[in-house]
Amino acid sequence: MIIDKIYDFLIIHLIEPLSKLHNFPNIIQGIGLALLTILIPLAIAVLADIYQKRKDEEKDFVYLDLHVILDNVFNIKLLILSVFLIFLPMLFWEVLIGLDRLIAIHFIFIGIILVVDIVFKISRWVKGNVFDFRFSYLEKLKKYNNLEIVWKSVWQVKNINIQNERKFFQIFSFTITRLLSLAEKSENLKTISKLLNDFYNYINHHSMAALNEDILSKILNWYFNFWQKENEFSDKNFLDKKAKLDKWSSYGEILRTLEDIFSNIEERSFKGGIIYSYSFFTHFKRHVEYYKDELVERNNTYHYYIDSVFDVFCRVFFRNIEKSSKKYDIWEHYFPEEWKAKSSNFEKNVISKSLCRKFLTWVRDIVLDDKKEFARDLGNISSNLFSEVEPSLWISILLLFVFSHYGDNRMKMESIIKIEHSWDFGFIGRVRIGDNEKSLEKQVEVEVKNTFELTFRLFKKQFSKYNLQKYIEALKELELEYKKDSDKEKKRLRLLDAFSKMLKFLDN
Repeated sequence: MIIDKIYDFLIIHLIEPLSKLHNFPNIIQGIGLALLTILIPLAIAVLADIYQKRKDEEKDFVYLDLHVILDNVFNIKLLILSVFLIFLPMLFWEVLIGLDRLIAIHFIFIGIILVVDIVFKISRWVKGNVFDFRFSYLEKLKKYNNLEIVWKSVWQVKNINIQNERKFFQIFSFTITRLLSLAEKSENLKTISKLLNDFYNYINHHSMAALNEDILSKILNWYFNFWQKENEFSDKNFLDKKAKLDKWSSYGEILRTLEDIFSNIEERSFKGGIIYSYSFFTHFKRHVEYYKDELVERNNTYHYYIDSVFDVFCRVFFRNIEKSSKKYDIWEHYFPEEWKAKSSNFEKNVISKSLCRKFLTWVRDIVLDDKKEFARDLGNISSNLFSEVEPSLWISILLLFVFSHYGDNRMKMESIIKIEHSWDFGFIGRVRIGDNEKSLEKQVEVEVKNTFELTFRLFKKQFSKYNLQKYIEALKELELEYKKDSDKEKKRLRLLDAFSKMLKFLDN
């Protein structure tokens, strides 16, 4: 009954009057054409501006804006639909009767509203309210090909306003995370790889403030996810089929790109101001503390995640920390004390053990590759990372560790003494504060004791009582050979003193 009354009301008050209005189709067509007349010049002006930018090779969002204008401002599909909604019912107006005309009018007005909305969008775009359109488009974008084109267009731009840059990072993070959740599809992996690679290629265009605060934690989390995936597929049982081999290769490729991004952010953090170093260590420490116990089993061997992430961290840290104008603040305030190589830390902190292993590998590479430019850096890093040892004694121990697998004991001693530049870091002093000379001597005694304890913990095999006796014998045999060479003789005596003290420490 109610529906019948509504129908009667519409027939009497709307459709009947419109039926008598013979030029109604002409009116609607006139409105539609008027709107299109307004729309077309605006469209030409906007697209001409984009074309000119492309012609002049102005890369500021040019491809992103082209996609936004066609898909989000004009919305070509919606514009075509609007034209059909306005003009198509007019072709059949004379044959429509009753409620059919009411439905047609409803579609016509929807079409008009949509076109008016497009005109207002173009007006807002021309006035300069472009970032809202850009963000809205990127948030909704899912097509693989379009993703690659528009995000590359974003990262190419230099000096983006910090707030807009952060918004881009947030949307980009959401996009990668969404693709990662569907990573079983090989197409998603390829897209992730291309997006991250483009991001890395233009990373220096973007501010450290935004990178540290808005993207670093995401990069680290993605790194962990892909590290897990790569290790799962590294097992020999998974590499039998080509499809799985391709997927393993994709995971590895993405992992390498994430390492490059992380390394870039780390290096720029150390070269920047205090706030960047502080922010970097805040995020990095939170990440590794959370994942420090994560491991995977591969081919009957356990692999810890922190060993992998510290490979990347230490490679950059050891190479750049001494170049930083804020190295004192980094060591004293930002580098976690519980990460340093102390016996007390080794008891409960796997991070400290991992860092120690990375340092020893780095020392071996520097000494064996004769990298003279890093000799003094090595000393400063050693003094800070191994904050409880006596530096001069520690160098003798590290040099023997490096050459422990080379020839007999005499050859080991000769190899150590021949090394020139690496001895320099053993003379790096340590600042000691005391009331008198006796208190300073006491501090040195404590450092020597700490050095021996750490040595026997780390190098138990190399510094057994038997081996120490053999080292001492070999050094004594070299006395006549080096007597006329004062520099080599000083080194021989220094090693002899160090190993004699260690042997005495063991006997006691």
